[in-house]
Amino acid sequence: MEESLQYFYNKFFDAAWVIQLVVLALSWVFLCNGGVWKKEIRFRVCLEFLILLAVLMGCNVGFFMPRHAFIIIWNVVHGIVSAIYLRICSKFNSKAKIVMWCSMYASIICLSAIAGQISFLTGEFLSKGLAEGVIRCIIYLFIIPVAFYLRAFNFDEYEDMPNSGLALILLSDFSILVLSSVETIWFGIDYRIEICLLASYFCIFIIVVVAIYAMYAMCKEKADTIALQAEKQRLLSERELAIMTESNLEDLRCIRHDLKNQYAYMQILLKETRYEELQHYFQQVAENLPFQLSYIDCGNQIINTILNIELVKANKELIPVEHQLLVPPVLPFSEDDLCAIITNLMDNAIEECRRLRLEGNENTGIRIEIYPQKSYLYIMCRNTTSRKQLNHWRSGLRTTKKDELLHGFGTRIVVRLAEKYNGCAEYSLKDGQFIAKVLLDLMNEEGNL
Repeated sequence: MEESLQYFYNKFFDAAWVIQLVVLALSWVFLCNGGVWKKEIRFRVCLEFLILLAVLMGCNVGFFMPRHAFIIIWNVVHGIVSAIYLRICSKFNSKAKIVMWCSMYASIICLSAIAGQISFLTGEFLSKGLAEGVIRCIIYLFIIPVAFYLRAFNFDEYEDMPNSGLALILLSDFSILVLSSVETIWFGIDYRIEICLLASYFCIFIIVVVAIYAMYAMCKEKADTIALQAEKQRLLSERELAIMTESNLEDLRCIRHDLKNQYAYMQILLKETRYEELQHYFQQVAENLPFQLSYIDCGNQIINTILNIELVKANKELIPVEHQLLVPPVLPFSEDDLCAIITNLMDNAIEECRRLRLEGNENTGIRIEIYPQKSYLYIMCRNTTSRKQLNHWRSGLRTTKKDELLHGFGTRIVVRLAEKYNGCAEYSLKDGQFIAKVLLDLMNEEGNL
């Protein structure tokens, strides 16, 4: 007990210890709020810092026990306190909070251990006392740049975080705690052991720093891939619209040519008072009117264009399409986003029906509904399917195609765009039908009706 009280006395009046706790509290505040504080939040952030510092100090001096046990318990308590602080005060989303906490916690424990090892080696080979404290504080100060480094990676932009990267950081946290426990047993026995531990902590710290960058790069690459897929879909739709327009123009030229010949023939029959032949000719013309000129008109020009392109695709595959459409002429959504949502839903439906027809199932069909529902635009696309269950993957559905790297982005694009407009997307199966439902907020920030 006397040894514990002496250790507490030395710690409480150790200036280096106070500096370390100040740096520790500052690093978590910087990670949570960033480095530039606006006037309206400056008081709140300062209050957060003082409360966090007081809690950390209280936890630190509250343990009257031998040094070895103190280090283990302190690491655990520090992790719990910092996690609670980040959970309450941070504006990161839940996944980003986990990533940030794991990375920061691992970095702090590593740098704390490195500071302790270098401080010990300084005392062994250079000078004890002031030199040890100065070295320990200098190493500890690197925690603040690490906080700014982690803060630079805004994971709030990305909802898909690789589980492998998070698992690597969690493994690093566990490894550090195990290594810290081993250190408490071997501390001060031999400087060579301290050097080995120092190298181990340094390697783990580098792994954490690189892992967080790799996670961010993977998230960014995934987001860029989805954006490129959406852009590709838009360009394909524009190309198909151009082809459809040219085809319609050619059909109109042919119809115009036929009408001129028909008018000339009817004029001859009329002049010659051959009324029975004229009536019979009218019946033939009525029976052979071109049915290809079917056209969807829902009240919105953009959606008209998109759906008519999709209707042409479905007609080529002999897939019947039912629709219930009542759309306001002006919508507060990007034309590209609307195109991406409807095109992905319809293309997936057409592709599934095409697959079933190739397998011999002729009883296929698609139904599309678009209309306002309270303050949302409701979009529902339903198609025949042979699926028995849906394999959800991240924010979308797992593709049934072999190459998952190049496919399976459509459902995720729809979900991401729905969330962009304060809405949601839902996929389900019912009575042999695949049903996709999307809600888009008509009163979103990008525009009002």
